Amino acid sequence: MTRAAVILAGGAGTRLRPLSSDENPKQFLKLFDGRSLLQLTWSRVARLLPPEAIFVSTNVQYADKCRAHLPELPRENVLAEPARRNTAPAIALCTFAIESRLGPSTVAFLASDHFIADEPEFVRVLDRAYAFAETHDTLMTIGIEPTEPNTGYGYLELAERIEDEVFRVAAFTEKPDEARAREFLRAGNYAWNASMFVWRTDVFRRELTAAAPEIARVTNENYESMPSISIDYAMMEKSRDVATIRGDFGWSDVGSFEALRKVGVVLPEGIEKMNEERRTQNAE
Repeated sequence: MTRAAVILAGGAGTRLRPLSSDENPKQFLKLFDGRSLLQLTWSRVARLLPPEAIFVSTNVQYADKCRAHLPELPRENVLAEPARRNTAPAIALCTFAIESRLGPSTVAFLASDHFIADEPEFVRVLDRAYAFAETHDTLMTIGIEPTEPNTGYGYLELAERIEDEVFRVAAFTEKPDEARAREFLRAGNYAWNASMFVWRTDVFRRELTAAAPEIARVTNENYESMPSISIDYAMMEKSRDVATIRGDFGWSDVGSFEALRKVGVVLPEGIEKMNEERRTQNAE
């Protein structure tokens, strides 16, 4: 079966203002030896897939910027959203477009603005996720081995082992308080939800139709009428056929200045003070 991947690059990166901006959000910041997070994501996926099987989903505002950052990306593989409607409509539109273009496929959806330290291990885990999704009628996620009781992430509760490395997902928990996050860490059967997904196009269509039939009818023409909702809320949390493989490859969503420092980024002097002043002004 054909494998494809979609890099989600439509976010506005508001948490890193003023380092980022609406015109130049986090995924385009060249903070890593002159390369952007989008470019790093592309290089990881390109270890497994040829350029023609890699797509970028973005807002029309960033379509040309994506092409400029990724000259290897076929021009027609930029899938531009007509409007901002969160991840569920965007992912649905992309899945159906790829199925129409490539036929029945197994598709991975990956954020453009996350950092991964151990790229070979990430590629191994992604390849394992593809292999499982190809042979099972299941929505596949890649969870992250938790290293601390972080309250900024959602969590996946892991149930029985399905096969080597792969577990059934019993429940999704949105960002918990610290006490509950500590319980999850002690329990040992939880993973951070990094919103990395892999599924066959036919399985996705079946599950989306059952969970969110309106979104399952998405087209470019009716896109602006779609609800603004994440794929987690719209489909993943409602499905009984979700599995995960936990990854331990130095993942960070680099969603704060502290997180950027942890992965070795040297920040401009005074940037955090400017961010705090901006937050204060917006709160007034």
